[in-house]
Amino acid sequence: MKEAYGPQERIRNKRDFLFLFKDGKRYKDKYFNLIYFPNSFSFSRMAVIVSKEVGNAVFRNKMKRWMRDLFRRHKEYLKPNLDILIIIKKEIQEASWTNLRQNYLRAVKSIGEEPS
Repeated sequence: MKEAYGPQERIRNKRDFLFLFKDGKRYKDKYFNLIYFPNSFSFSRMAVIVSKEVGNAVFRNKMKRWMRDLFRRHKEYLKPNLDILIIIKKEIQEASWTNLRQNYLRAVKSIGEEPS
């Protein structure tokens, strides 16, 4: 499987965001919330939201890079056609890379086991 995060794998439309907020299923974690819903494509898409309450701009961008990297490296654990919205919580400021990775993998495996 390709380890890329191309433009087609990004959620950009406001309509898609609103649909996920309204109809998406939720998974809550200590460091982030996942909102997900099946899409009509043959690949998964992802977006990250970080509030200004979470650190300064440098830290927020770092967290977005980390989450995109986790998505990119662990696509094999995802169902092939999910839209995923990751909302970062304040508690992520105390997270290490390994803790965040473990929690992300747990979340992705959990949503992958749910029946559609």
